[in-house]
Amino acid sequence: MYMMNLPWVDFDALRQRTDLVIIPTGAVEVYGQHLPVGTDTIVVTHIAQRVGEILDVPVLPALPVGFSRSLGDFPGTLNISTATLSAYVRETAESVIKWGAKRILFINSHRGNIGPIGEVALELQDHVDVRCAQVFWWDYVAALGKDIVDTGSHANGHASEIGTSIMLHVAPDLVVRERIKDQTPTSALPFSDITQYQGMHARTDTGVVGNPEVATAEKGAELVKRGVERQSGVQNRQVDRAARSGACDAISRPGGCEHLRRSGSTKHDGRAH
Repeated sequence: MYMMNLPWVDFDALRQRTDLVIIPTGAVEVYGQHLPVGTDTIVVTHIAQRVGEILDVPVLPALPVGFSRSLGDFPGTLNISTATLSAYVRETAESVIKWGAKRILFINSHRGNIGPIGEVALELQDHVDVRCAQVFWWDYVAALGKDIVDTGSHANGHASEIGTSIMLHVAPDLVVRERIKDQTPTSALPFSDITQYQGMHARTDTGVVGNPEVATAEKGAELVKRGVERQSGVQNRQVDRAARSGACDAISRPGGCEHLRRSGSTKHDGRAH
C-alpha cells in the first residue's frame, strides 16, 4: 500500500496489521540517450508498490536522489553525499520505527546507495529492536532472468537490455525509441580487476553500456514478475517462520542481512546502477 496515497487513519490501521515497512531508494542520473534520468527511481517505485500490494504492507515514498558522484560528469545527474544519504535513510527509517515497524525492507535501485543503506541498517539493528534487509534490484533481477536475456553479461549493463526492457514495460512513454542503439563495449577497461575510481565517461560517451536494441516490453514484464514474486514469496516465508519461532526477520535475498556489510563500490564496470 503506497503510503503517499493513504489518509493518516488508514496508515494507522495498516501499521497495526503489520510490522513490515518497505523503503524504496533510487537515483537521478544519466541513463543513456533513450531513458530518463529518473529511471532508477521510476523503476524502484513501481517494484516497491507491486511488492507492497501483494504483502499488504506500507510502502514509503522513494528516496529519489542517491550517491551518484561518479556519474556527475553527465548533465542531469544529481548527487548527495554518503553522509547526507545515510542521514536521510536513517531518519526516514526512525520515523516508521516510532510507529511500530520492526522489519524494514530497503528495495534499492542504485549501486552507489548499497553501502550507506547497509551501514544504516546495521546501526539500526544494533540500537533498536528492528531487522533490516536490502535488495539491490538490478543485480537481483539479472540473476533471475538469465534465461530471458540475449546479451549475456552485458544484459545488465547500464541502460542496456534489462534496464530498457523494464522501462518499456513500466513507463513506455518515457522511452525515446528512435535513440536506442547498440553500444556494447568492444574492449574491457585496462586493469578491470582493480577498483578504479573513474567517472562513467571512462566507459561510455552516452551512459549506455550494452545493447538496448534487443530490449522488449515482454522481457521487462517477465523480469518484473519474477523479481516481485520472489521478493513477496521470501517475505511471506519469513513471516511464517517468525510465527513458528517467535523471531522477527526480513531477509530478502540469499545471504540475508549479512550482505549489508559489503560497502557499495563506485567503480564503473558498466553494470546497471
